[in-house]
Amino acid sequence: MTKTFASRPIVPPTFFVKVLLPFAIPMLLTAALVILVGESWPRNIAPGSGLKMFGFAASALTSLIIWRFITRRIEDMRVLKVAAAICGVAGLMGWPVWTVGVLPSVNGFSVGSQESVRMTLMRTDITTISRSRAVNHWAWLRPEVPTARAKAGRYFISEQTYQRWNDQRPSTVKVTISEGLLGAQIVTGYE
Repeated sequence: MTKTFASRPIVPPTFFVKVLLPFAIPMLLTAALVILVGESWPRNIAPGSGLKMFGFAASALTSLIIWRFITRRIEDMRVLKVAAAICGVAGLMGWPVWTVGVLPSVNGFSVGSQESVRMTLMRTDITTISRSRAVNHWAWLRPEVPTARAKAGRYFISEQTYQRWNDQRPSTVKVTISEGLLGAQIVTGYE
């Protein structure tokens, strides 16, 4: 016996809202962390120590769980495919939100032992935040010892640190790093 489906698939009224949840969930979690935690957990990730794969895994898992939740009572293969495609795209949109929003805060929840690394200050930099007059301040740093835990790259610094380093022009600086809960290196201070 073969199943016959209506020429137009019938989906619940909330279907299209639910398939966007893989993007909405990390956005809501990020907003909740900003409101509840703020800056009390360190979240400044050192270069070369990102959380991209954790973010991709969280995004894929969220998309899969939501897809299974949405389609648990739907048998029409066309609806299943459309739901999978939209959940997949929404999950890919949520990937950067997980990577730079939620996971750095989770990583900073538990900080391991701190280590100071001497680094060469190559230059400082300013970038404008998109659609804003506000700016981010950066320092290009390279470890003096190539085997150091901190890697060379562009480090986010505060405006005060930027001003101080531009005024004093130090050739070397100390960067304090520690390992976070998810294993990514966190910058906890500059000297």
